[in-house]
Amino acid sequence: MNKILRLDFETRGTAELSGKNSVGLYNYANHPETKVLMLAWKFDTKEPLLWQPHLLDTMPPTLYKALQDPEVTVSAFNSAFERYILQYKLGVIIPASRFLDPQVGARYLSMPANLESVCEILDLPPNLQKDKRGAALIDLFSEPKTRKKKEGGGIYFNDWNSHPKEWEEFCNYCVRDVVAEEEVARRMGILGALPLPPFEQKLWIFDQTVNDRGMPTDRVFVEKMYRLALRSKAEAKENFEKLTGVENANSPAQIKTWAKTQGYPYPSLSKDVVASALKDPNLKLTDLCRKALEMRKEAASTSYQKLRKILLCISPDGRLPGQFVFMGSSRCGRWSGNNVQIHNFARPAVVGGHDFEDMKVVKEARAMIQAEDYEGIKATYGSVLLVVKSLIRTVFVAPREA
Repeated sequence: MNKILRLDFETRGTAELSGKNSVGLYNYANHPETKVLMLAWKFDTKEPLLWQPHLLDTMPPTLYKALQDPEVTVSAFNSAFERYILQYKLGVIIPASRFLDPQVGARYLSMPANLESVCEILDLPPNLQKDKRGAALIDLFSEPKTRKKKEGGGIYFNDWNSHPKEWEEFCNYCVRDVVAEEEVARRMGILGALPLPPFEQKLWIFDQTVNDRGMPTDRVFVEKMYRLALRSKAEAKENFEKLTGVENANSPAQIKTWAKTQGYPYPSLSKDVVASALKDPNLKLTDLCRKALEMRKEAASTSYQKLRKILLCISPDGRLPGQFVFMGSSRCGRWSGNNVQIHNFARPAVVGGHDFEDMKVVKEARAMIQAEDYEGIKATYGSVLLVVKSLIRTVFVAPREA
């Protein structure tokens, strides 16, 4: 095998990389406030080294030369992160085909996708395990902090000046990661999971290409759909509260308390339970309760929330990158979704007697969305939210050929 260079970055930034407000890896790496804090690197049989840009502006020549050498294989756990940071923060472009990724090897072996768990499963000795203090140190140095109003407010980051002792621990944590990754990769090689079998490796390269490229997305159309959906959601909430007298239609507890007075016997308001209750001829629901539950069934649609996620994750050039996880369902080896979770977009439905599998209907409804004709959509289809739900797959629009 070619010479192997192992890498592990630590970064900081104001853009969120995980959670409900995640902007996705591509936008995180491209964000102007994302900074490289350190890079641990190691060649096989060599001691690990650490580059800290605040101490040395330029990358160490040996490291830079290895990154530029196509004969050097680069290894990193969750390699897309290292690849993107190299490209968008340091200007070093390395194709995915030069990477080995122990995280993918872990998934191939039906292991979890985090390094700490993999180290434990492979029973690495304590000196080679991932440092368990990592999460606390990342929170200390990589996450933005907010000053109190009396201190002037604003965002700041802790660093080597504010917490020198902890910073040294952070450096040791980063170095230890490449050591742990090296041993994980060694054991995966013995198990035949790294490199991946040739066919699986080709699929992974294909996956990286698709994720890098992203899907062309109509941002303006998404923005309009989202505005209309928010307006419809607010209107539905207000109408429900007026009809039932419930103070807060977003409170399941309040709705269940009210519905119980109207003959609704169940402790759940889940879609299936409500649908069953509405079909049950033996239930003595009041007409008011039936009407309210029908209203809530429609207004409870949450598909529109994917539009917000698209707007968070869409790239400046109008594409939606990084939406697939290779072997993300590690037990069976299939792809899973990431961020927007496009694999579980709602299917088009029949809304107000109009079949949204019919392209004529789709084009007419899309034109009304483009015009932001809220009242027209209501009058034609009866429900703005259900129209948005049925059109959500049409946000992906292939560019016209030149």
